[in-house]
Amino acid sequence: MKGIKTVFSLLVLTALWSLSSCEKNISIALPAIQSQIVVEGHIETGQGAYVVLTRSSAYFSPLDTAAILNSIVRNATVIVSDGVHTDTLPMITDITPPGNYLYTTYLPWYYKKAKPSVIGQAGGTYKLTVLTGGQKLTSTTTIPPALKLDSAWFKLQPPSDSLGFIWAHLTDPGAVQNFYRWYAKRLHKDKKYLAPFGSTFNDKFINGTSFDFAYDRGIEPGSVAADDNNAEAGYFKKGDTVVVKFCSIDFNTYTFYYSYETEGANAGNPFGAPSNVKTNIQGGLGVWGGFSTTFDTVINIPHP
Repeated sequence: MKGIKTVFSLLVLTALWSLSSCEKNISIALPAIQSQIVVEGHIETGQGAYVVLTRSSAYFSPLDTAAILNSIVRNATVIVSDGVHTDTLPMITDITPPGNYLYTTYLPWYYKKAKPSVIGQAGGTYKLTVLTGGQKLTSTTTIPPALKLDSAWFKLQPPSDSLGFIWAHLTDPGAVQNFYRWYAKRLHKDKKYLAPFGSTFNDKFINGTSFDFAYDRGIEPGSVAADDNNAEAGYFKKGDTVVVKFCSIDFNTYTFYYSYETEGANAGNPFGAPSNVKTNIQGGLGVWGGFSTTFDTVINIPHP
């Protein structure tokens, strides 16, 4: 019996040695990438335009505050036109420390200073032109007709007696294909409207139907708020007042946000299909999107 154990031990050691001797360090030289201008811009009904410009970086590049600040594109010329009127967007640097650089006529205080000539309207077409460092980027977006939710309400998610989701009822028109994006903001808690994961959808399977659907609460990336890092994360809470911003968008805007969410879902997933984020920017990356917005205010009392 002792001899059998000895032989077995020798076999295990031999197998382990064989496996370790088969290891080989593989070094892959990744090709250098050319930095590109990245656009995040939108125009929505009743508002001026809003554009953020940054430069892309390599996948394994450092990501810290200094890197983010260095990626910002400053002193660009950003022009928006609706075919009749044209605005050159002023650069704003004093929004949020350490100094975000925005090109915008979107902010309420700007309206008091000089009302923009180009304001989003349903049915409008809007061209964006960016000139920086000898480069020219262009894009065009449209704002489709608005479609308002039939109703919206808060519903508890069992077994919780205080947490739940915002539900809505939508009647989708059957005449044309429609594309949507959902945002929500808790008054006195959230600084801006937040889109939860999967907030962009089309009516491919719901065209011409009337149905209920629900969304969880969006979370600001990197949030340190307590309710974004505990059991309440992703939930609305009884007593919240929530404003839902429901947007109709065009196909190109939908394609960007849908591919962005798909890539986010697949990142780091060994079973996820590789995908690229689609862009509608000629000469760069990112999105220039038009949003036709409607708003519903929900006071979070559980729906009967």
